[in-house]
Amino acid sequence: MPNATTVNYQTFSDPASGTTLIQGIRGVNGSSDVYIAGSLSNAGLVQGLLYRGPLQGNGVSGSWNALTYTAQGVTDVVNTSCYGPNNGANGQVQLVGSYKRSSTGQSALGFYYQGPPDGSDSWQTVSPNGGNTTNVYVHSVMGNLAVGNYDVDGLDNGYAFIWDVAKNVYHDLVAPNAKTTTLYGIWHNGGDSYTLAGGYSEISPGDLSQGFLVDWNASTNTAGNWKTYQYASEKFASIITHFEGITTDGAGGYHLASDWLNGKSGAGAALARVKRNTDGSFGDAQWIDIAYPGGAKVTSANTVYQNNILGIFLTDNGSGAPTTQSYLAQVALG
Repeated sequence: MPNATTVNYQTFSDPASGTTLIQGIRGVNGSSDVYIAGSLSNAGLVQGLLYRGPLQGNGVSGSWNALTYTAQGVTDVVNTSCYGPNNGANGQVQLVGSYKRSSTGQSALGFYYQGPPDGSDSWQTVSPNGGNTTNVYVHSVMGNLAVGNYDVDGLDNGYAFIWDVAKNVYHDLVAPNAKTTTLYGIWHNGGDSYTLAGGYSEISPGDLSQGFLVDWNASTNTAGNWKTYQYASEKFASIITHFEGITTDGAGGYHLASDWLNGKSGAGAALARVKRNTDGSFGDAQWIDIAYPGGAKVTSANTVYQNNILGIFLTDNGSGAPTTQSYLAQVALG
């Protein structure tokens, strides 16, 4: 069962009018600041968001930039959503996510941006599978690699990909015995070593969905040390477990943002702590529940940094329609 741990909660949003959805975080090199990526929804308009500043202060202590995918000849962007930020060269930021155009319908297109935080530099479309895709979502970027998902022929989030940014080369990743695979998180261990996080559904009968960790060697383009996880290690109770983000624990292991659904207590969020075994494989997870207090109906864990989980929670505003709010949960780890 999840351990009892002190968690301190606060809201964390862009002070501009609209609904803030936080989706990614990364520490800023050489600074105590962080980059936080997400989107701002207001009256049907969805813009990407990028924050730089401290985690303290509910989001009012730093600076926010509202971003729209911009490229020569593209004038019909109707939705931009930022998922993963990272440190670029010479103080720039790397940013990945998705956008939609009125000319291409509801199918999402993936993007990569590198430049200053105001979005004034180079945007490009990310096109795995030779462009034969629908619904491309680039979830996270670190080092020289980005990870995400795409659909083909209407299959929802069926395919996971790894993109080498510098070489513009794509590699599909399929979990063992998987019907569908998702990649949401990436951590650069150094050199050619990366650790990836996501989830998969199985071809054979059994668990509907499981989270996983896997190592990726960017020199040989090979995966190793696969390990699957289910919330609270409840093999038969967990219906869905998914890792939404990954960060180092500073001691050779990882902290993971996790969402889960089971047959006993419904849906929720957790911080999962995973250590490395002496042989380099991944150990079992320690689970710490994340649930925004004060009557939140649902809490999701969308991203993680050090001992901090960020995501959204839903509350009933009295009209029957849920209200969405972004939050920060700081976990006191022993």
